[in-house]
Amino acid sequence: MKRYAVFTARFALAPMISGPFVVSMTGRASGLEWAHIVTGFATIYLIIGLLLIPAKNQGIRLPAVVALALGLLEAIPGTPRLHAAVSPVLFATLAWAVMTLDSGQEIAPGRSRRVFVLPALVLLPILYGVGYRHQTSGIVAHLGAALPVAGLLLVCCTVLNERHPGKTKLRRACNLTIAAVLFQIVLGIVVLIVRLLEIEGGLLLAVARTAHITGAGPVLAASMELAIQYRRSEFTSLQRAA
Repeated sequence: MKRYAVFTARFALAPMISGPFVVSMTGRASGLEWAHIVTGFATIYLIIGLLLIPAKNQGIRLPAVVALALGLLEAIPGTPRLHAAVSPVLFATLAWAVMTLDSGQEIAPGRSRRVFVLPALVLLPILYGVGYRHQTSGIVAHLGAALPVAGLLLVCCTVLNERHPGKTKLRRACNLTIAAVLFQIVLGIVVLIVRLLEIEGGLLLAVARTAHITGAGPVLAASMELAIQYRRSEFTSLQRAA
């Protein structure tokens, strides 16, 4: 069933990619618009399938229910800002479902829950980015939220890598987060350069914007995996100490 959950998470990238690409092409990709609609509803049906996973994997119920609720929110017509804001959260929730199937749910010390501030902070640049695309906030607000959060993630990952050299899963989550953040920063710079060159409405800008917008989902998912793996590592350390 883990393969099914992984397939669902990967399939969710299809509407995530096609949506901003259609918007970026300003109506010149009508065929992709239908593909976006079809893959969006197909994702909802795939999420429903997660709820049918055998009862022995009850830990997946919560992320599956949350993902279904988010998918239904995205299906509400005439709400482009809500649609754009929910999309990366939905992908991160599906990644959470995969992580649940991978290792099960474990209860860690209460103080380790503070690490979930990291994925919560990632939501700030995502929301300001949505506002910028829909002209309700400026680029300064988006950059003002994105750069400090990116710096915080990079610093936290570097510190955790140095402090926990023997924890493979935690280090993998750190490296994945670093890669996702750096990838997102580079794409953001590319979008800004293309805009400064006044190459509006072209394929280059559409591809760059689509990649940058889609990249928000993996960054949020990576930061969530980082938080979960850190919490699990703390729980394991506590068990060994006991």
